[in-house]
Amino acid sequence: MNVNFTSLFVLIALFFVGCDSSSETGLIEEPPVTVTKPFTQGSLEMGVFSKDVDLGKFVGKVDFSRPDVKKQFEELLASDPESKAIFEVVENVGKNNPLAAFALTLNIAECTYYIKDDVVLARAQGFGWHMDNYHNKAQDKGSIYHETVVQTDKIPDQDKQIYTLYKPSENAGAGASNDLDLSQFNRKMKWGKHNVLGYECDVIVYTPKTIIKDAPLQLQQLVVYTSPLFNNTMNFTHPFYLIEDGGILRLDIYYLDTKEPTIVMKPIEITERTLTGQELISRTASPVYTQDDLSWGFKALAIMMSGWRELEN
Repeated sequence: MNVNFTSLFVLIALFFVGCDSSSETGLIEEPPVTVTKPFTQGSLEMGVFSKDVDLGKFVGKVDFSRPDVKKQFEELLASDPESKAIFEVVENVGKNNPLAAFALTLNIAECTYYIKDDVVLARAQGFGWHMDNYHNKAQDKGSIYHETVVQTDKIPDQDKQIYTLYKPSENAGAGASNDLDLSQFNRKMKWGKHNVLGYECDVIVYTPKTIIKDAPLQLQQLVVYTSPLFNNTMNFTHPFYLIEDGGILRLDIYYLDTKEPTIVMKPIEITERTLTGQELISRTASPVYTQDDLSWGFKALAIMMSGWRELEN
């Protein structure tokens, strides 16, 4: 039995300067540099966007070691331009679909992928929580670590850090935060390439075979950008697990029937460098849960919601 509880959380087109603006300055737009060398080791700073607004900008603005989380939140909405822009986007999405807005709030996060050959460790920070998502293709090993940084008595101390292990060969999508039954989707590759920070990518579009009009929230379209220069081990730690040969550098997620994606996950910076040993080691906790353990699922959900629950106080 595989209970993917993180699916309860539901976690940009590039804007180019037009010809007119180039002619006004007398400058000619330089084409992006194309990388041809395989990426074998380094880090990717991943951003989560909606309407060109970086949702991760809110992470770190609230100090959860203090007891006045709600007051901090309200002050940020009143005076911080980045915070105001983020929640204006959430509010506008909510006018079309409240569940889509809920998905946005739970995707207020920032993440760094550490990659070496066929090993990846994705370290994410959200609103009151940290997570390590690890995948080692050669060892057939995957793990997920959750931790709340909220000072709360609503979660027992022994449940504030939890850890689960799984075998990707037996449960490939366990590391993803959303279940996706690929048999219910059409897959089509678009013509041409798309450059993502210098890496030429194939563009693949997934669309549901059936649209359920009265569904409270349905994935309308998923566009993925894959590069053969990246090991597809990184695909195991994305919000959706998709069977693609190349590494997925970008995902455009459409929860609304609109021209623009609801959520975009894409790299802000790609850095080739030698990693330290610690950068590929996930944090752990005891006991070690299995993915089909119901208690692990509820504990993970409590951690992911711990920051938002402080706003109820």
